Amino acid sequence: MQVSEQEWISKRAYTLWESEGRPNGRDAEHWDQATREFTLLQNTKATKPAHRKKGEIKVSSLAEENAKTKMRTKKKAAAK
Repeated sequence: MQVSEQEWISKRAYTLWESEGRPNGRDAEHWDQATREFTLLQNTKATKPAHRKKGEIKVSSLAEENAKTKMRTKKKAAAK
């Protein structure tokens, strides 16, 4: 279920208010902080990954990772 921006900010501001012990007169600060957090989340939201078939493996990535692991092992052995 998609939550609207206004609803998300409202719930987050309420959570901030509760977490600080429900202080009086800080509603604008909590609202501003919740707005900043929402904006940050929207700006850093990951994009949808490229579509791959089930079971498809990136062979080059596995080969590169294996090579890196072998290099680290060799460096550790040489350092001893």
